[in-house]
Amino acid sequence: MRIGFIGAGRVGFTMGKYLKLSGADISGYYSRNAEHAKDAAVFTDTSFYENAEDLIKSSDAVILTVSDGAIRTVFDEIKTYPELAGKIVCHTSGSLSSSVFEDTEIQVYGYSIHPIYAVSDRYASYKEFSKAYLTIEGHEKYLNDLADIFKSAGMRVGIMDADNKTKYHASCVMASNLVCGLYAGAVELLKDCGFEKRQAEEMLLELFKANADGIAERGVVAQLTGPIDRNDVKTVEAHLASIGPDVRSLYVEASKQVLKVAREKNPDKDYSDMAELLNY
Repeated sequence: MRIGFIGAGRVGFTMGKYLKLSGADISGYYSRNAEHAKDAAVFTDTSFYENAEDLIKSSDAVILTVSDGAIRTVFDEIKTYPELAGKIVCHTSGSLSSSVFEDTEIQVYGYSIHPIYAVSDRYASYKEFSKAYLTIEGHEKYLNDLADIFKSAGMRVGIMDADNKTKYHASCVMASNLVCGLYAGAVELLKDCGFEKRQAEEMLLELFKANADGIAERGVVAQLTGPIDRNDVKTVEAHLASIGPDVRSLYVEASKQVLKVAREKNPDKDYSDMAELLNY
C-alpha cells in the first residue's frame, strides 16, 4: 500500500518518517505551504507534490495530517478528484471519527488513525513514536490492512468503533490535558501557602514525575497511596475545610475516582464514611 500525506506539520513529519524507516511505501507530501511539504519530502526521502491531485494519483491511501478544523474543508476539495475513487482516505484526529468522509458521491474508504502521543517536534518525535498506542476505526474493507502496516512498524494498535470516538477522545483528554488542571490546582494551593508560582511548581515536580512513572510501571491500582487509600476520613475532611470552593470541587471530583481505585485495591476495607464525605 502506497501512502501519501496531505499536510506537513508535526504529525505528518513524524508518521511519515517513522513509517518510511520501518519499510512502508510512502509516496510523499502535498501542503498548501509548499515549503513545508518540500521540507517533509526531504526529511523523509520521499517526493514533493505541487498539487493534491498528483499525490492522490501516486497513492493508494491518503492521510490528512491537517488540523481538526481543516479536515472537512480539505476533504471537500479533494473529493472532487476522480482519482480518489476507490482509495483510502484517513485523518489523524482524536476527536473526529471516520464519518467525516461519508458525504461524497464517489466511493472512498474512510478511516481515523490516531496516535495516543504528544507529537511535540516535527524533526525528533519519530524517534519515540513506537511508544505510542495507535487507534484505528473506519470501513471494514481495509481496517485490518491498515492496522497491519502499523503493527509491522512495531506499534501497538487498537481497533475501535466510530460511535465511541468522542468518549475515547474524552479519555485521552482526561489522561493528558486535564492532568494539567489538577497540577495547576495543586500549585494554587502552594501559592496560598506563601510560595511563589515557580517555586511551587518545582516543589511538586519530582512527586508528580515519580507518580507518573509508578503508574506506567506498576499500574494505577498498585501505585495508589494517600489518605483515601488509607481510608483516612479525618485528613480528607481537613483538606476540604482548608481549600477554597474552586479547587475544592476539583479535589472532590478527582477523589471520587480515586475512591473507586481504592476499593479495587482494598476490597476488604469499608469506605462508606469516605463515600459519604465525598457525597458519592
